[in-house]
Amino acid sequence: MTDVSISTAESHDEARALLLAATPPNSSFTQERNFSAEQIDRALRLGFRRPEWVWTARNATGAVLGTIAGWGSADRDTPFMLDFLDLPLDAPDVSTALLDRATRDSSEPGRETFEIIHFLPSESRLDDPDVAALIEVLGLAGFRMLVRRRCHRLDVLGTELTIPDTALRFDSLEHADDPRLPAVFAEILVGSLDAHDVDALARNDLETVAKATAAEYLEMDSFESMFLALDPTIEDSANHPVGLVIGGLRGSAGIGVASFIGVSHLHRGHGYAAQLLGWITRKLIGDGAVTIIGETDDDNFPMAAAFAKIGYPHTESRIDFIRDLA
Repeated sequence: MTDVSISTAESHDEARALLLAATPPNSSFTQERNFSAEQIDRALRLGFRRPEWVWTARNATGAVLGTIAGWGSADRDTPFMLDFLDLPLDAPDVSTALLDRATRDSSEPGRETFEIIHFLPSESRLDDPDVAALIEVLGLAGFRMLVRRRCHRLDVLGTELTIPDTALRFDSLEHADDPRLPAVFAEILVGSLDAHDVDALARNDLETVAKATAAEYLEMDSFESMFLALDPTIEDSANHPVGLVIGGLRGSAGIGVASFIGVSHLHRGHGYAAQLLGWITRKLIGDGAVTIIGETDDDNFPMAAAFAKIGYPHTESRIDFIRDLA
């Protein structure tokens, strides 16, 4: 890796130019939307992206060899994850050095793992040459593939929906410190099919993971967009929610996101997942969403079935990679 230097962008204008000039190895709807000029400008303005979260490798002449970028929140010093990769896969030493620098810059005390997410067209296979090459390079940089996820993008107009009837009541949280939030997460985490949950529970006890999960979602979503699902046929239902749904309008006008759908392990097998997804779908449409986005792990068959039942098409895929920091 002689005469290769790695640096971060020094200004919003430089970060913007680097991201617009970069070319990721695969193109998908989410990638094209998130890295359009409009979305880059918005993210830089709101602090979801920052110049110091855009890393580049350059040769001796200053030519850019690769660019990666992170995504976070305005009140954090480090990004949540890396979500944009334009790596020179034919130069793995450059790619791994770039990834290592970004990971080290993003580490903070107490952080156990660091994550990369990478979007792909829905028809992509893990053994496709470009995907396999990316997985190999990330492996050399210490990242392991955690899970492949199904991404669903529902275009409300022109799509026939089947939203199930529900007798459930949905209560909004009273405040961000509502103790019912970590409590319901603790019930949802038991027996979870979500690979992130399984990985977190292998590291820490249930109570710790439930509190961390609640805090993580509160960083990304307002507590006003979190709703406890209550079944009135259950005694003292207000204190025994059957699940949790998180969703709201995000980013561009008309974009709704079903951020989280979870059913308590005490109440699975009763069709609640489809009811929760159906309820938030109807609510988002009522709030003005013309496109609604949701995701689930490939192996989470009950949740995938709920998306299919309501009418959400599988439009792209996502691979999540993590690197252990401890």
